[in-house]
Amino acid sequence: MKDEGKTKKIEDKSQKEIEELKQKIEEFDNKYKRALADYLNLEKRVTQEQRDWIVKANRQLIIRLLPILDTLMLAGEHVQDESLPLSIKQFLDILKSEGVQRIETIGQEFNPKTMQCVEMVEGEDGKVISETRAGFSMQEEVLRAALVRVGKKE
Repeated sequence: MKDEGKTKKIEDKSQKEIEELKQKIEEFDNKYKRALADYLNLEKRVTQEQRDWIVKANRQLIIRLLPILDTLMLAGEHVQDESLPLSIKQFLDILKSEGVQRIETIGQEFNPKTMQCVEMVEGEDGKVISETRAGFSMQEEVLRAALVRVGKKE
C-alpha cells in the first residue's frame, strides 16, 4: 500500500508537471504568433513607407521639371520645326507613365481646386476660355494648378 501511495503521488506530480508544460507551450505559441504578426505588420509598414518616399521624391522632381516643359510648350507655339512637338509629346508621355495627368481646363467649369484664375474675360460665365499655364496632377493630388482665363458675362 505504501507503494501505491508513492505511485499516486508521482503520477499526480507528473500530471501537474505535464499541465504546467502544456500551459508553457501554449504561452510560447501565443507569444510566437504575436511576434510573427508584429513582424509582418512592420514589414508591410516599412514597404509602404518606402513607396511613400519614392512617390514624394518623384513628385518633387516632377515639380522641378514642369517649368522646362512650360518653356518647350511656349517655344512650340512659335517654332515651325516638327521635332519640338515630338519632344513635348515624349515629355508628356513620360510624365503620364509616372501617373502625372494634365488638368483639362479649356471649356471646363472653373474649379478653384485645380485652377487659378489670372484674368476674367468676356465669355460664357464661369467657363475657362484659355489657359496661360498648364496644370498637372499626380495620383489625384494637384502638383500645380493651371493658370486660366475665365469667362464672365458683361
